Amino acid sequence: MNVQDYGLSLRSQALGMLKAGETPKKVAQVWNVNIRSVQRWGRGDKLGFSMESKPKSGRPPKIDRVAKIVIAKSLGKRRQSTRKLALRLTRRGCDVSHTSVHRYLRKSLGTTPFKRPKRPRLTLKMKKNRIEFEQKHKDWTVEDWNRVL
Repeated sequence: MNVQDYGLSLRSQALGMLKAGETPKKVAQVWNVNIRSVQRWGRGDKLGFSMESKPKSGRPPKIDRVAKIVIAKSLGKRRQSTRKLALRLTRRGCDVSHTSVHRYLRKSLGTTPFKRPKRPRLTLKMKKNRIEFEQKHKDWTVEDWNRVL
């Protein structure tokens, strides 16, 4: 569920309308907000609660403003790994892991970090050449191999 944070001025004006005798439904239509939010604001006012937003819970983000700028500038550089970026940020004093950098690149910047494609170690031609060489030289003695540089 996405919780929208309405401004303090909007909440105060909506409360003024409620105190003037308007119904929560009418206030919600005028300000284009959820009726339950208006009802909650009215109950909070009757109980003497503050209209200010409460501080958000949860862990603060590890990637600060400077780190976000460094990561965004690195997008122009090709083959910049998330591990190298994390190491560079750690040296600058922002202790982040490569997974944090990876997550920021994917979710906030909408990019996919570089991943080198896997290639076969030996191609079919290389394997064929090795077999031909082995068959051609399988009868060589140690003396024959000593004449090879």
